[in-house]
Amino acid sequence: MDYPGRFARDCGEGEFLAGAGRILVACSGGADSTALALLLSGYLDALGDASPRLYIGHVNHALRGSASDRDESFTRELARELGAKFLSVRLPATSEAQPLSEGRARELRYEVFGRWAAEHRLDRIATAHHRDDQQETLLLRLCRGTGIAGLAGIPASRPLDGEEASPRLVRPLLGWSRAELLDYLESRGQSFRIDRTNDSLEIPRNRVRHEVLPLLEEHVHPGVRSSLSHLAGQAAELQGDLEALGRRALAASRLVDSAAGEISLSREALLCWPPSVRREVYAAVARELRPGAGGFFTRRELESVEDVLDPGDAIARADLGGGLRVGRVRERLEFGLGDAAGGPREEVPRQEVLLQVDGEPAVWGGWSLSARREPWRGPGGDSFEEWIDEASLGEGLLVRGRLPGDRVWPLGAPGSKKLKEFMRESGVPSGGRDGVPLVVSGDKIVWVVGQRLCQPFSVPAGGAPAVRLRACRLEEAS
Repeated sequence: MDYPGRFARDCGEGEFLAGAGRILVACSGGADSTALALLLSGYLDALGDASPRLYIGHVNHALRGSASDRDESFTRELARELGAKFLSVRLPATSEAQPLSEGRARELRYEVFGRWAAEHRLDRIATAHHRDDQQETLLLRLCRGTGIAGLAGIPASRPLDGEEASPRLVRPLLGWSRAELLDYLESRGQSFRIDRTNDSLEIPRNRVRHEVLPLLEEHVHPGVRSSLSHLAGQAAELQGDLEALGRRALAASRLVDSAAGEISLSREALLCWPPSVRREVYAAVARELRPGAGGFFTRRELESVEDVLDPGDAIARADLGGGLRVGRVRERLEFGLGDAAGGPREEVPRQEVLLQVDGEPAVWGGWSLSARREPWRGPGGDSFEEWIDEASLGEGLLVRGRLPGDRVWPLGAPGSKKLKEFMRESGVPSGGRDGVPLVVSGDKIVWVVGQRLCQPFSVPAGGAPAVRLRACRLEEAS
């Protein structure tokens, strides 16, 4: 196998390095990144005097004591052998009481990459993500819940901080398998570092790699890996189409008389596009108002904006997080940062109040609510009284008003639905929905007072230790 020739073709066809003058390989010293450093160095050498300058960057997380330091020494020596400039950062060690999660470690590495890009005027930062990483990522996202953008997997190239003018993060090895990279290293007689934490099944990715994917291959479908790669490719194409339609929809709905620091969109024009395209509009708006903060919209964020878009709902303003807000003013949606987004504020009582089991009644928005441990006496007919399974209350109880994106699973229903839809179906007038108290546990609604209990909190048919919830208006309680 002509591995260097294949790598050269990948780089040429993917335009990973076109116009680049300074390229950094993020190298841990492991097999994948060592192979990338060797392949990229050979490719650049073949370009001659016009080749970009090569950097090798190593982030020492100091998680494995002296082994982490030996990783850094190995990578420094590799950079010397390749004639590359070596960059390194040693991050403060974490304690066993507060271990560094995989996600946080990644965030820290990318923060370092951003600093290096600015300090050394880097054009590209290459990481060694390969086909197996892509498959594992896709399966993890499927398990945790994802949309089309998530199904697209790891992009071959993207701006480092979300802005098109920023240095690009590139993955030239996404078409390569882990086995092919190991074969290449063996053919070169090249050693590499082994991180034993990659064998720990306590890390979800490792369990997918070592157990889940092999089981799927053996017992479900031997071609599952190629199927996942094919799905990622199709999703990437579809996501590209959605983003293109989103740009058209944004141009068609954008109003030119927006105030400084705001983006105003025509509600009528937005409603001409399906929600999947509107999501891309909202994501593009978020990227424009918050450069570098990313532009993926979660389902909850999308539903928050859609709730504001709906004229039949009283909610005319929503906080989307990160300082971004949206408000509805007559026939326009106004996005802005801080208090820039227009529209009247919701008249929802903003406070959350603790509803302590066997404690004093909680008072919220003209209501008094209580929770008492009592022997379960079976379902009752009072809409302002419900019984819940005590074992279901892992995070205690709070009382609050509705929030954009809230969902409920009504007792007896096949699954969850938007709270707005449930209230509409239940005949709650739009003008009175903000005043309905919600009993919640964590981020899940337990009881929509006066309407229905939620399925996950119901007492089993055979009975169980129960908590009796009661609600009444304050004038009735006095």
